[in-house]
Amino acid sequence: MSINATSLTQKQGNFTQQEWYQLLVDECKAIITEAIFTHNWALVEGYHQLGERILQEHDNFERAKIYGKKIVSQVTESLEGKASERTVWRSMQFAQKYPKLELLPEGKNTSWHDICNKYLPETTTPSEEHLVTCPNCGFKSNREDFK
Repeated sequence: MSINATSLTQKQGNFTQQEWYQLLVDECKAIITEAIFTHNWALVEGYHQLGERILQEHDNFERAKIYGKKIVSQVTESLEGKASERTVWRSMQFAQKYPKLELLPEGKNTSWHDICNKYLPETTTPSEEHLVTCPNCGFKSNREDFK
């Protein structure tokens, strides 16, 4: 390598230590962090809305004599691959347990993964033989701690 090429490489390598470059990197990291946060919260909000919407149709499901797993299976099938049975069921559990997102213990500093693993019951699908009816709204679920 010639002296001019070596000198140029050294000069190019030094830019990473310059203030403007450090500011660029810091701003890029902040953009990525904000994008991830926004994505995670949008997913939480979306699944909460999904669960709320399905639960709003309780009376219609009741009239049709459709409960628990049948609700989840039918809605999932009709969504044509947009959500799994597990996601539909978890969304319903989520909206039922946390009717307002402000009630989440970690607030907006959470993810769908955390909600499913920390705050929802371990069961991932309803079992027809263990259904309990909510005394307030009549929704049938495998949860016994209706409030």
